[in-house]
Amino acid sequence: MTDTGTGIGTGTDQIAWRALRYGTPVFTADGQQAGTLREVLGSDGEDIFHGIRLLLDHTKREVMVPASDVTTLTETRIDTDLTPAAVTGLADFHESATYHLASVGWLRRHLGWKADSKSDEEPN
Repeated sequence: MTDTGTGIGTGTDQIAWRALRYGTPVFTADGQQAGTLREVLGSDGEDIFHGIRLLLDHTKREVMVPASDVTTLTETRIDTDLTPAAVTGLADFHESATYHLASVGWLRRHLGWKADSKSDEEPN
């Protein structure tokens, strides 16, 4: 919903997966907060949303919620169709190594593959 006086979203408008912010609360199907968003998983080049990396509130484990289980994305919350037990039962998230094309070599004159940084998360 948009405030007609300011044109600014009120937090209930659905948004694109690329507009998600780290730290957004994630909720189970029954409305309980499961945790917070740690990372959006997707392919910018192909515009494919794979899911989210979720930091669970009570155990501090990180799990992956597949895109097929994410039902709503807004500025203020992410909803899933999972029960609390199903979220707790998700496998731990393990980050795989990723690479990007960059200038490499002694004088950085050649195009080649360079490993991404260990973490692409925003600082706390």
